[in-house]
Amino acid sequence: MVPGGRTIRVWAGLTALILAGCFTEIGNPGKEQAVTAQFRIDYTAESGPVPIGAPTSGNAAPPSGFRWGIASGASDVPAFDSVRILQFYMNVVEINYDTSDNAQTVIWKVPDSLGKSVDFTAKDKQAVLPPLAVPPAIYTILKLECRIPSHVPFTGDTVDFAAFSNRAYIKGVRYAEGKATRFLIRTTNDYKINLVYHRELLEQWRHGNAYDFDFVFYATRWISGVDLDSAVKMPGRDGIEVALIDMDHNPDLFAASRSMFFKSFNSSRVWKENPSSAAP
Repeated sequence: MVPGGRTIRVWAGLTALILAGCFTEIGNPGKEQAVTAQFRIDYTAESGPVPIGAPTSGNAAPPSGFRWGIASGASDVPAFDSVRILQFYMNVVEINYDTSDNAQTVIWKVPDSLGKSVDFTAKDKQAVLPPLAVPPAIYTILKLECRIPSHVPFTGDTVDFAAFSNRAYIKGVRYAEGKATRFLIRTTNDYKINLVYHRELLEQWRHGNAYDFDFVFYATRWISGVDLDSAVKMPGRDGIEVALIDMDHNPDLFAASRSMFFKSFNSSRVWKENPSSAAP
């Protein structure tokens, strides 16, 4: 795990194995290849040091005992553009691949067209992909196909930040220059995104007869493109303002966030799909 990141490890339960369809539980290592997937947030890429301690979901102020952490060990200089993500979901539809012998097939597919929710923050233990056993192969190209969680238009004059749970939004707190800013940012207004991974990286994920996929979102890289200070804030029900950013609130900042979103994965290529019949 990259320092500062959070990791989700997947495991299999009865329901998960049913969702996996034709795949079997892991066994017979000589004839099968074990595949697992982790989804995590990395706070170190293109970032300064991050604050020690994470905010609770209802707090915009730093948590008790908070100090600004500096890599050198000093604690009296603010970190630059530190961020903590409290909620971030995407819906995985399938993982498919090409092999070194030109085969093409699917490793993991959800029967439900809306996909299976995965939680990049590691807090939701149900929002994971199960491990699988598949025929052995050397992967040359891997594609992760995801749907964006359905958007429910925000209504109301105040935001209950602590209770907010609409999975179409990334929820978090940014610390900068001695202050904290709570934010709710719409993931994207696209229908589907695809993340592509090539052999050079896939080989790093291969360990004998097993592949450990590692899908990473670089939070600091993403938030660096969003000027939260200029956002028109909404009052929070607890009296602390919230930067609400979507197509209807701060649309210019939403466009900037969406642009950076596609640049903030450890993928060699990210693209979107918006079929006219299904676009939100």
